[in-house]
Order: sequence, then C-alpha cells, then structure tokens
Amino acid sequence: MAAYAALAFLSFLWGSSFLLIKIAARAFDPFSIALARVGVAAAAMLLVSALSGKIWPGSRPGLWGNLLALALIGQVVPFILLGKAATLTTSADMALMMGAQPIFVFLFGRFLGSRDRWTWLGAFGLAIGFADVGVAFWSPGAQGGAHSVLGRAFALAAGVSYGTGAIISGAATREIGAVRAVTASMTISTLVLALTGLALTNPPPLATLVQIPLSPTLAMGALGVFNTALAYYVYFRLVNEEGPTFASLNNYIVPLIGVVAGAVALAEPIAPSARAGLTLVLGGVALTGRSLRPAKAPQARLAANPTSAN
Repeated sequence: MAAYAALAFLSFLWGSSFLLIKIAARAFDPFSIALARVGVAAAAMLLVSALSGKIWPGSRPGLWGNLLALALIGQVVPFILLGKAATLTTSADMALMMGAQPIFVFLFGRFLGSRDRWTWLGAFGLAIGFADVGVAFWSPGAQGGAHSVLGRAFALAAGVSYGTGAIISGAATREIGAVRAVTASMTISTLVLALTGLALTNPPPLATLVQIPLSPTLAMGALGVFNTALAYYVYFRLVNEEGPTFASLNNYIVPLIGVVAGAVALAEPIAPSARAGLTLVLGGVALTGRSLRPAKAPQARLAANPTSAN
C-alpha cells in the first residue's frame, strides 16, 4: 500500500504542475520556465542535502555520465518542451499526453536493462492507457486545431523524454540514493540552462524581473520546490524500489488531476473524449500496477533465512 500511496502523491504533484506551468507561461517564455524551475529545485535540494549530511555524490566518471544524461534527457529537454506546449494548448491537454509515458518506459526498458517484469496483463493495461492518449491527441482542441495538435505534440515528446530519463535514473539512485541523485541532476540542469542562456540570449533587465506579476512568480516558486524537487525525490525512490514502469504509472493518474485542475482553476473545458479516456486510464492503472512491480519475495526469504542457500 505504501507504494500506491507514494504513486498517488506523485500523481497529485505532477498532475497539478501543468496548471502551474500554464500560469507561469503568462509571464515567462519556455526557456525561462525551464531555467527557473530547475534553479529553484536545485537550491531547495542543495539545502536538503546540506541539512541531511548527504552533500554530494562520489567522483566515479560513469556515475557523472549517468547524471549528465539524466539531467539533459529527463529534465532540461522535457521542461523546455512543456514550457512551449503551454503556449499552444491547455494544461489539460498537456496532462493527457503524459499518459503515453508508461508505455515508452516499458518499451525502452526492454533495451536499457529495466528490472520490470513482462506480463501480458501488464501490457494490456498499458495499451488501454496508450489508446486513451491517441484519442485525446486527435480530438478537437479548445485552443484551436493546428495549435492544439502542435502543443500536444510538444507535450507528448516531453513524455518520451521523461520515459528515457526514468530508465537512466534507476542506476544512479541505486548507487547514491534519491537525495543525491535529485540534487546533482537538478544542479547540472541549472548549470546547463544558465550557460546556454548566457551564450544564446541577453539576460533581461532587473527592472523587467521586478515587474513580473505575482501569480506567475508564485507559480514558478511552487513548481520548483514542490512539483520538481519534492516530486523528483518521490519519483526516484519509486523507480529504485518498485521499478521504472510502476513509477511511471503516475502518468496514467496525472491526466485526471490535470484535467480537473485546469477546469476548476482556469475554466478550461473538458472534452467528451477526455471524460471517456480518463475512465480507460484508471482501468489501465488497475490492470498494470501489480503485474509490473518487480518481484521481491525471493530476496526477502533469503534475508530472513541466510543459511537456506548453503
């Protein structure tokens, strides 16, 4: 039950993040949203690391290669893509596109050494959720045809990038723990984006930053601390303990939260296809969750009776 409670909590954090991204997009461009998001998250995690005594990972080159790949593929790229999607479509549409992530995690895991187990029931549950994403992608959009489809495409690409990052995060988290993995990857992401911004763009005048409205500023702060730093800590723990596909199942619940949050806070319409699809999504979670969690019973029995192997 603890794993499902963590999955529900993660779903709430990431489901509400699309609402915050949409609000932040009123004052920030996609690149600024990504930079501010990882910058705030990195600062929060560095503080947590210092207070907990888990200051920094070791110096093994292979570990830092994994952390760099995780930062680029699992954070920098999808954060920029979602920032762009927020300018083209609704927060509900972005949330619905995240339903594709578990199928990509499962498929990529076949090639990248995931610990997830293959079961036909699990595959069927993933397929149900993926079918909903296909319906939502091509359904009429509230923001207007071509723009909605393009915005959904950016969000879907972000989901693919997230899925690859989920596989990469498993090895790093097993070696150094979730706190260090999140802290290091967010710090790397911040440095990459900050250096890129300095090289390609001119920093905005200080007077411009002071004039940013309060609601987008508060949205960016909440997005960085809760929906990024805290969410990634919970996510990395789930990836390590339950497997990347199980952890990514939060993206089958995220659409429900994202659609409801957008409707309540921003008065975004809920399309009939979304209502039907959400029912399929919840069914997909129920079918997939238990069947894809990595088996732990043999390890538990061995720990309880160490002489049984002699």
